[in-house]
Amino acid sequence: MRLAARIRARLAAPWTARFRDVAAREQDRLGLWLPVCFGAGIATYLSLTSEPTAWPAPLIALLLVSFAWLGRRNLLALTVTLGVAGVALGFAAADWRTARVAAPVLTSEIRAADIEGLLLQKSFRADGGVRLLIAPTHISRLDPADRPARIRLNVRTSMDAIAPGDHVALRAGLMPPPGPAAPGAFDFGRQAYFRQIGAVGYAIAPVRLVTPFSEMDGGWTACLRFCVARLRHDLTMRIIDALPPPRGAIAAALMTGDRGGIPEEILQDLRDTGLAHLLAISGLHMALFAGALFWGVRALLALSPRLALTRPIKKWAAGAALAGAFGYLLVSGASVATQRAFVMFTLIFVAVMLDRPAITMRNVALAAMIVLLLTPEAVMEAGFQMSFAAAIALVAFYEWARPWLSDWNRRMADRGVSARFWLYLGGVALTTIVASTATAPFAAYHFNRVVDFGLVANLAAVPVVGLIVMPAALMSFVAMPFGLEALPLWVAGQGIVLIVSVADIVASWPGAVTPVPAMPPMALACLVLGGLWMALWRTRVRWAGIAGPALGILLAVNAPYPDGLVSRDGDLVAVRGGDGLLAFSSARGAGFTADAWLRRDADLRSQREAAGGVFTCDADGCIATGTDLGLVAVPRTWRGLVEDCAVATLVVTDMYAPDRCSAPLLIDRRRLARQGAVALYADAAALGGVRVVTACSVSGERPWTRCR
Repeated sequence: MRLAARIRARLAAPWTARFRDVAAREQDRLGLWLPVCFGAGIATYLSLTSEPTAWPAPLIALLLVSFAWLGRRNLLALTVTLGVAGVALGFAAADWRTARVAAPVLTSEIRAADIEGLLLQKSFRADGGVRLLIAPTHISRLDPADRPARIRLNVRTSMDAIAPGDHVALRAGLMPPPGPAAPGAFDFGRQAYFRQIGAVGYAIAPVRLVTPFSEMDGGWTACLRFCVARLRHDLTMRIIDALPPPRGAIAAALMTGDRGGIPEEILQDLRDTGLAHLLAISGLHMALFAGALFWGVRALLALSPRLALTRPIKKWAAGAALAGAFGYLLVSGASVATQRAFVMFTLIFVAVMLDRPAITMRNVALAAMIVLLLTPEAVMEAGFQMSFAAAIALVAFYEWARPWLSDWNRRMADRGVSARFWLYLGGVALTTIVASTATAPFAAYHFNRVVDFGLVANLAAVPVVGLIVMPAALMSFVAMPFGLEALPLWVAGQGIVLIVSVADIVASWPGAVTPVPAMPPMALACLVLGGLWMALWRTRVRWAGIAGPALGILLAVNAPYPDGLVSRDGDLVAVRGGDGLLAFSSARGAGFTADAWLRRDADLRSQREAAGGVFTCDADGCIATGTDLGLVAVPRTWRGLVEDCAVATLVVTDMYAPDRCSAPLLIDRRRLARQGAVALYADAAALGGVRVVTACSVSGERPWTRCR
């Protein structure tokens, strides 16, 4: 009765009083929501379908901060006002970043152009070629005002004598950065825009060295810009030369962040077993690298009793580890995950030097805020989302479970080496479960798959990384200036062989991967907000966040499947047959688009297996019958187009069709060039019984789209 009376009293209390009560108990956690609000503002800006006016967001943020100062004695008003101000500031930061990185983007394909420019980045490919990032100084057939700031090119031949900082020349085919493969799919054009990549293409002649870096007049500015990139390139070359493939490519990925040389089948096995995170230099790698350096320096200093007893050697070791972590950040390419890990470990080592608690949720929030301030667009990328989801979930879980885990650790530590080993494996298992659960929604959203045996694979592989590969990698870095890296790299290579074997075995098990169909962005937003609610609060109010994942799963399960798809070039069409599966108009060509469609449809078939079905093809094109879209025609010749316009419900062609086509619905090259890839839904209320959703109707007219 007393409990019922207490519940009635709580429900009868005004909601403002209940809010103040909860806020008072969670007051020290309110600041954790600032990066969440900031990120929400960035996501809102990037999700708009038209470019907003620049000045309202910063003005609103300034006014709200002023109101928060005036009402600072009222916790409710202060919290709500600062939260909305954080959203406005995030919106303004994304707008400012968009204007800051604006650069020309190629508007049409150039089949052959003579290019000269500065080589910014060089990464290796599994087929023996390389991928280049060039800042062009000359592109034939383009005015300087229309010249992209950066172009990305694939080169089939190796270029051992050319490194970042060199001035190079080549002949290449160029095209604009491609848009989404389907409405709502990953938009490479947006990613390229924020990286100032205005064109992509392929070399059609060998790359020539015009002026080597050593002969260029750049002084300290050029060195600051390219010396680290050249060092990273040289390290990658030495690692690849020291180890046979694919061990050398995987070691390079772990040590310098260059993952381009890893064969696709090994990458797929690592993805299918939940081990792909080992290739993304993040918290695990930084912990092993910087942690080993910290304990190694501390152990060396402790060899001197005088130093150990009279000097703060722990703080000295933290400073050395921090310097080593910064060097690892530079040579590893400084991806978003590596930036997050470096900021986290910087805060940890600074806390050690200041005698403060090292790992807290505030450190995670501060790291997120720093990354978002530097690169606001990262909030939409899988790397940022998965990296911080894992970090937040792990810190929240260990905060909650610390009393029980500390007691368990003390009891197990007194039982000998074997007990400590099982304790280590238990920690790996627990960490894997928590991190995998936190990152599963993002893996499902971005990659349309959930790994089922990730726990088994991580239990087998992570100890190998921690005990063999990363210590050997650290020793390799130390030995490289003396030319003695062969032995530690060989040791790292043996560990890599074990990891690849684990991935190959586990990936071959039936049901290793569960495909997940594409989910709407709102479903992911509900999952994220619910997860953050449960992770950031500490009182029982946190369990209200369960509503977020529940609603997100409901939205994902009820998302409609498209009844047809058209590629952005019109060279591939898919319709859904009576068996509920997509059928393709072609077994070859547009391979990337076909793979994206099948993945988003939770379909494990290949393009060849999905071709045909309801389609009947001849020299003039293809016809699909028995679909919810009616008679779908895909003509490839003018004769086929004329015939199909007279009988088909829907005509899709990669040609420029004449206006006199009498089909109820026509999608031709002209329309695709304006509106991008197309998704088709059977809808009796729409024109011709088909509702058309284009990539441009989803993404809108933004600086990174080609919609018009």
